Amino acid sequence: MNGTRYRWPVLWAAFVTYLFDSYDLMVLAIAMPVLLKVLNITLPEGGLLGSATMLGAMAGSVLFGLIAENYGRRFALVLALVWLGIGMGVVYFMNSWTHWLVLRFITGIAIGGIWGPCAALVAEHWSPEYRGRAASFVFSSFAIGAVLASLVGRLVLRVEWQWLFVAGTVSIPTALLVLRLVPPDPERSVSADGIHGKSRIGIGAIFEGGLARTTFLATLVSVVNLAGYWGAAFWIPTFLTQERGLSLTTMAGFSFVMYLGMFLGFQFFGVLSDRIGRRRAMIAAFVTVAAAVAVYIVVRHPLFLFWWGIVVGFGLCGSGGVLGAYYAELFPERIRAYAGGFCWNMGRVGAALAPFTIGYIGKVHGLQTGLAVTCVIYILGAAMLLLLPETFQGRRGA
Repeated sequence: MNGTRYRWPVLWAAFVTYLFDSYDLMVLAIAMPVLLKVLNITLPEGGLLGSATMLGAMAGSVLFGLIAENYGRRFALVLALVWLGIGMGVVYFMNSWTHWLVLRFITGIAIGGIWGPCAALVAEHWSPEYRGRAASFVFSSFAIGAVLASLVGRLVLRVEWQWLFVAGTVSIPTALLVLRLVPPDPERSVSADGIHGKSRIGIGAIFEGGLARTTFLATLVSVVNLAGYWGAAFWIPTFLTQERGLSLTTMAGFSFVMYLGMFLGFQFFGVLSDRIGRRRAMIAAFVTVAAAVAVYIVVRHPLFLFWWGIVVGFGLCGSGGVLGAYYAELFPERIRAYAGGFCWNMGRVGAALAPFTIGYIGKVHGLQTGLAVTCVIYILGAAMLLLLPETFQGRRGA
């Protein structure tokens, strides 16, 4: 049995939902040159808009994690989609940096509420033998959302830049689709203390009963994963233009090359995790991207390095999809959405710090050294995974 009869509707519902998570993160970066002028703000102030989004996502992982476990994972996804759509739509009423700062924090809360419920629903409806590839497929919509944001940006930025954000309000009608596709959560018949009735999940549930160590280590893995991703993805285009001589015209298509590799990498490492185990597959992904980024340091042929972006992208998100299955299996079923969302979104600390840190290292020692540090980060991540247990040994016939 591959899973429940709802596995395919849940898969597509989660795929589309996570696409909006990616879209909303990317449109801010795409619109940033316009926002700097419209709001008359400095580069650091523009960066704080991104930081506010990350902080909101971290808060949202707790809020929506508790909503998911206490009121239903389907309800959490529907609420997050509606919340996200409203946050994207009200940009027309924002005319100051302070307003935008508050808006991005509030919108970020919804972003942080999507990952955990998606991972938990996939784990609930897909059997372990196919869970890795299912979760990886769902989270591969990150690449689709990023490309979609780029395409919409090219169409509307010179016409009416707010439309780039308003397009995200499509998440509101999408919430109705999710409501139809995803079945209601099963009722819990017995509470934790043995009294009949639905048990309540509190904010400390992911640290109780010996789970604190697992939560801490899983969060560190996310920190490393997201630090490595944003450190590499953020600075590689600049490195290729400044230190390897690729033209800006050539680099215009680099993001599409990298995102193609990312989409393929999600699928490959998802299948690999079903064959050899989650932890082994993620270690393989970390080692792959470390080696791929190292090639940029030692090879100087511009055209080769442009197309090598497919390989880098292939490894960059390889572990990201598998983590959806891995975190769901690391924690008890009753807190899967909360624990997974918490560990993943708290890892955004790495996403916030890495671009600045690698940039500073690059300023002092050159971006080549900065990328070398990224390779070390991934190797440390591979070693860190050895401190966590394997949750699924894999099946050769999977």
